[in-house]
Amino acid sequence: MVARLCTRCEKEKAALKRPKTFEQLCRECFYDAFEQEIHETIVSSSMFKRGDRVAIGASGGKDSTVLAHILKTLNERHDYGLNLFLLSVDEGISGYRDDSLETVKRNEQQYSIPLMVVSYKQLYGWTMDE
Repeated sequence: MVARLCTRCEKEKAALKRPKTFEQLCRECFYDAFEQEIHETIVSSSMFKRGDRVAIGASGGKDSTVLAHILKTLNERHDYGLNLFLLSVDEGISGYRDDSLETVKRNEQQYSIPLMVVSYKQLYGWTMDE
């Protein structure tokens, strides 16, 4: 079976087929397409304005990690002028949030985005365990 080439660059082997467009893209062309679509959505919908303070909900999972990465990248590349920060909620469930909060703290360092952790204890005076 012959490996298909990326339909954009026509140089690299296609790594995936996009369900939305049926394009067969290599990894780099997929990243470019993904970032461009997000940028176009931000601009066309006037999602943000310069100086906005934007909280990125950070659970420590892959979705929020990708969101932090892409917003940081596009903010710098396109000079949106956003003040980004990571926001994580500690529900106070023993053994549940500990690992993911460590991941969020690593994201803070990796992406140089400030982190704010709020807890149920701070907000409501109790934890989920209580």
